[in-house]
Amino acid sequence: PFADLRVIGSFRELYLLCAADDTLLVIDQHAAHERVNYERLQAAVGDEAIPTVTVEPPASVSVSPAAASLAEAHADLIDSLGFAVEPFGGGTLRVSAVPAPLGRVADVDALRATLGALAAEESPDDPRDGLLAELACQPSLKAGEQLSTDEAEQLLARLGECEHPFGCPHGRPTVCSIDETTLAAGFDRETTRFN
Repeated sequence: PFADLRVIGSFRELYLLCAADDTLLVIDQHAAHERVNYERLQAAVGDEAIPTVTVEPPASVSVSPAAASLAEAHADLIDSLGFAVEPFGGGTLRVSAVPAPLGRVADVDALRATLGALAAEESPDDPRDGLLAELACQPSLKAGEQLSTDEAEQLLARLGECEHPFGCPHGRPTVCSIDETTLAAGFDRETTRFN
């Protein structure tokens, strides 16, 4: 249905305003773009190993002792996420590679976020999803980025192709709808048009 929406404007260079019959849809362009990027990353990576990029020279990342032991305990999982990590003494980890699905290179600090997610969730269903969600967020549209009508329509068409178009990978909604009845009530009008 998103491809059939009529873009009628934008608000604060973050929300797309769209007409759909008797309903006004407000699309969060960042959340929508993030959903599109996330599903594209998921499709590209699938069950394959996540491509990596070598960090030259290797980076030292300071973490808590608990996070360092978590990295050791989950070394295979960390490796499957695209990080090449080894203990470097105390609460320091040596990072020689980071994930780069579709060429989107993760920051070395993404390792801290990954370890934090592992600590918060003993056995996540698919820890790669959290990483892909973070990688999808980085290149997504930000507040203040104005889209042309054509670009907005392309984004909506891509969102409509998504398996889960109504929320970003972090769980925020992509769309809010305001039906004509709600608008009419706000203006103390009947719902019949042109009254």
